[in-house]
Amino acid sequence: MTQGKNKKLGKKKGQKKTIDPLARKEWFELTAPVPFSAGGFGYTCINKSAGTVVATEAIKGRVVEASLADLQGQSDQMAWRKVKLIIDDVEGTRCRTSFYGLDSTKDKIFGMIKKRQTLIETQVEARSQDGYILRIFVIAFTKSIKNQQRKTTYAQRSQIKDIRKKIVEIVLKEVSKKSITQLLNFFNQETLAKEIGKATRAIFPLQNITLRKVKLVKRPKVDAQKLREFYDDSQRSKTSQVRRKGQAEDQTALNLIKQGEIDKEQAQVQQE
Repeated sequence: MTQGKNKKLGKKKGQKKTIDPLARKEWFELTAPVPFSAGGFGYTCINKSAGTVVATEAIKGRVVEASLADLQGQSDQMAWRKVKLIIDDVEGTRCRTSFYGLDSTKDKIFGMIKKRQTLIETQVEARSQDGYILRIFVIAFTKSIKNQQRKTTYAQRSQIKDIRKKIVEIVLKEVSKKSITQLLNFFNQETLAKEIGKATRAIFPLQNITLRKVKLVKRPKVDAQKLREFYDDSQRSKTSQVRRKGQAEDQTALNLIKQGEIDKEQAQVQQE
């Protein structure tokens, strides 16, 4: 059959164009609320506005997760604490977030679990002063007393019950008299663990008392005024400063970089 009579013959199949998926993405900077000292802590992307779908509206409600060490600007402290934040508002290319929950890394929890001790876990549902309903999970482990001969440190059922009762009382008391911003400071400073340890010392000595998880069950409507309170820089922690894009680096780091460049030049000269 000749090519002229067969319409299908001689037609080349069209190759699909390779389109970079990131080419149609729009990037937004994530900002953390008070009391976290870091203003911007990362970026997130979403498809650009097309048709009736607006990018700034579609990104609202997205939950992001970050390490507490990154939010506080401390690389070696509380890196095991994970903070969940939800995007509530967008200004230009900056996303304003608010608190959505706390969690712990698995390696931190697994590192505390050992033989010959009792694990005590308690969950409490409490309401904060400003209307946030939180489900709080506290974990603790029994410990041996000084000069103890017995290898095991198992607590009796009645003692576990009394310890849980004490933990519930302390958590309800502290959460009910604090706002969500004050609670974040309270949780991050591990003050709750110290209070529980003092209150339960007479029942059974405890160790590794940790706020394992905080789940946000219900929150009040976040309006513009509430968001302004969350982003009041006068209340932001100034214990550590995180360098943002465009700011100068630490002078010590600059000196080290300069010295490295000088050493590299000297090594090249010696080789020649």
